[in-house]
Amino acid sequence: MKNIFRINFSLFCLLLILAAFTGSAWALTASNTQIINNASLTYNDGTVTRTVNALPVVVTVSLLPGTPTVTNGPDQTTPYTGPNTPLTNTFTITASNTNGPDTYSLTPAITATVNATGSGVTLTSPTSPVLLGATVTLSGCTTTSLNVPSDGVSGPAVNGIANGDTIVVGPDVATVNTVTNTGSGIATITLNGTGLSAAPGAGLLVGEQQTVTVTVDSGTITTVGQNIVITKHLTIASTTDPTKTATSTDITDTYTNGLATLNKYVRNITTPAAGGTIYSYPAAGTDYYLTGITAKPGEVLEYILVAYNSGTGNVTVAAITDALPTTFVSLRTGAYPGTTDFTYYNESNVASYLTAASGDDAATYAAPTLTINVGTGATSGAGGTIASGATVRALYRVTVNP
Repeated sequence: MKNIFRINFSLFCLLLILAAFTGSAWALTASNTQIINNASLTYNDGTVTRTVNALPVVVTVSLLPGTPTVTNGPDQTTPYTGPNTPLTNTFTITASNTNGPDTYSLTPAITATVNATGSGVTLTSPTSPVLLGATVTLSGCTTTSLNVPSDGVSGPAVNGIANGDTIVVGPDVATVNTVTNTGSGIATITLNGTGLSAAPGAGLLVGEQQTVTVTVDSGTITTVGQNIVITKHLTIASTTDPTKTATSTDITDTYTNGLATLNKYVRNITTPAAGGTIYSYPAAGTDYYLTGITAKPGEVLEYILVAYNSGTGNVTVAAITDALPTTFVSLRTGAYPGTTDFTYYNESNVASYLTAASGDDAATYAAPTLTINVGTGATSGAGGTIASGATVRALYRVTVNP
């Protein structure tokens, strides 16, 4: 009798779960997936039908390195407080264009520095290289539960994606709650909260996303009162295939710096007369002069102290001191409304009236030194803040000694 035999090939892709893919159009196959091919031979030996099985052929899907994505965080601004004033920048990196976990090198770099020397940038976290997990969806996913191929290793992770990780699936960003992976068949990734905006189909990349922080040091300012501006970017590259690299756009860090000036002018109240280099101050209703003012014994002079911040940032702990030449003049007390001793105009030209006594307000007079703490937030114990472009003024009067 002629033997009749038949060979049946059963292709079980992705750990014998072909049935799970029926009707799905695949875009990617996850790395570490096992493609198992089982073959059997059925024949009749003349007396009975028999079946023999070949040993399974197992093929493990390899990693297809991909170009990751990297996006820059927001620009930062802070006051310059001294050499190497630090700022923290953030970048977001995401596994993309790949089919599995890969490690990536992280390289921050300064692209330009203005008004500083010795500026630097260092990677803060995570350490380089960093692992970004990635896998591919199977059919049967929901908005909160993703079916993916097992990577052959049981445990609370699959292809580098673990509990608590942030992942990107299509247009959505979600957080992993738990991973169930028995080491074969289908692994399940459960998401926190409402999960995804829609249930994904099969063949969609599930890529891990991480935040990278870098610390930027300002270096040392070269021109006081002007901004330091530092731009930098982050480059991320696959260590498996260094040609797969991406560079963010620049983040710009600005360090502001205050620069205060103080000018002093005078007028003769008893015998008004013009002098040289006029300073007009409408809030006080009169003019003051830098030079050319004369006075006789017994006449009253009024001085105005003008503090101006011409820098790009605030000046802080601001205090004006003035040493009166008490050999020639005496402070005229009670000269201002409420029998106060000094007038102070803030940045908004609003007047307040202070006394020479210590501790009751922002002014103190301990002959021969007058001290007025100025700026927003000034108190009897400390100077305040003068904003960029702001001016404050203090007035007091003296009598020329006989």
